[in-house]
Amino acid sequence: MSTFSVPGPFGATLAVLSGLLSLGIGVVVLRLYHDEPFAIVWSSLPVVLGVIVLVSCFTLLLIKRPAVPPLPATDTVVDDERARFLPRRDRRGFGLNLLVFLILGGWFLVMGIVGAIEENWLWPVLAAFPAAYFLGFPALRAVGLFRPGGVWLTPTRILNEQYGLRTEIAVGDVETAYSSLDEVRVVPVDPSAVDHKRRIPRLWCARLVPGEMHILDGIDGGIEGLAAEIRERAVAISEAERPKRRWWGRG
Repeated sequence: MSTFSVPGPFGATLAVLSGLLSLGIGVVVLRLYHDEPFAIVWSSLPVVLGVIVLVSCFTLLLIKRPAVPPLPATDTVVDDERARFLPRRDRRGFGLNLLVFLILGGWFLVMGIVGAIEENWLWPVLAAFPAAYFLGFPALRAVGLFRPGGVWLTPTRILNEQYGLRTEIAVGDVETAYSSLDEVRVVPVDPSAVDHKRRIPRLWCARLVPGEMHILDGIDGGIEGLAAEIRERAVAISEAERPKRRWWGRG
């Protein structure tokens, strides 16, 4: 799910006009086709899209929220190993994303049900996938499976959990780590050293990059600080495991 950015004056004006136009078209069509339930469902689609556009635009423009600081790091234990846990906050606009998906999924669900009753079996078949996809995000969030998660830093491992994806790598297998846009990229010495586990179906899971660990922002210390800490830990492990040279004195 992408992060929302605040639109500029031109973008905001265009969004509002588009939303009002879609809303107006929907109202006119609803007045023309209000006799049959299935026609009402399809006629309401422009209204739904218009509401989504207007709510999204006004939410981003009118709600002035101060920057929310990251959640503080805590000491914990994971798999019988002490760890420092860096919890992650949701990305900006995440709640708005869920609301949009809930509205769209609800419309497809109603379309499928009404279509099955008023028309034929084809409509619920067509509506099943988009309804399941859009409603899947808020449903998985409600049961706690689609969550921002965080990063666990143990003396020997790095564990990252984000939106249904859990990734693990041993510190000794890290070649480097660097920040890129809104994430940290951890590059292993051997791509097979990165262990990915999806906790939810792939359709809704966070993006998985084979052979790499990608850690989203929203954690204490920022992505630059985390990348530097991972590099320092990797260097320390590498130096500790390097065979010590033996020096013999001359006889």
